[in-house]
Amino acid sequence: MDKRKLRKDIARIKKQLFAISVFCGFFSVTVATLFTHGSDFFLIFRNAALSVFVFGVLGYLWGILYERITEAPLIESYRMEAVKKAEELKQKGKNRVAMAINVDELTPGMKCLEAVYSEEGAHLVRQGAVLTDRMISILKENNIQQITVEAIQSIQTD
Repeated sequence: MDKRKLRKDIARIKKQLFAISVFCGFFSVTVATLFTHGSDFFLIFRNAALSVFVFGVLGYLWGILYERITEAPLIESYRMEAVKKAEELKQKGKNRVAMAINVDELTPGMKCLEAVYSEEGAHLVRQGAVLTDRMISILKENNIQQITVEAIQSIQTD
C-alpha cells in the first residue's frame, strides 16, 4: 500500500464529506423554507447562506472525525505491512553466505561482497557489485586469483 495514495484518498474523502454535507444542508433548508414561508427571496437567501455555513462546519468536522477514525488504523496497517516485508527480506538473507571463489569459476550475476583492488591499488570492482562478463575479464587481466561472493546455502536433509 502506498502511503501517499492513502493520504490522498483520505483528503479526497474529507472534501467529499464537506461537499455532500454542504449540498444536502443547503438543499434541505432551502426546500423547507420554500414550503414553510413561500417564495420570500430574502428569507430563502438568509436561510440558505446560514445553512451553507452551518453544514460546511459540520462537514469539516465530519472530515476530521473520519480522518481520526480511519487514518490511524490504515497507517498502522501500512506500518505492519512494511514490517512484514522487512522480516521476509531478512529471512531470505539467512540462507546466503560469503564464499571465496576462484576467478575462473565466476559467472555473470554473482554478487561481489568485498571491493577488489589491483596490485597497483586501482579499484576494479566495488563492494556489492553484481558481476558482468566485462568485470570478470578485468579481474582475469589483473591476475586476481579469487574474490568473495555471495552464495546461497543449501540445506542438506538426511
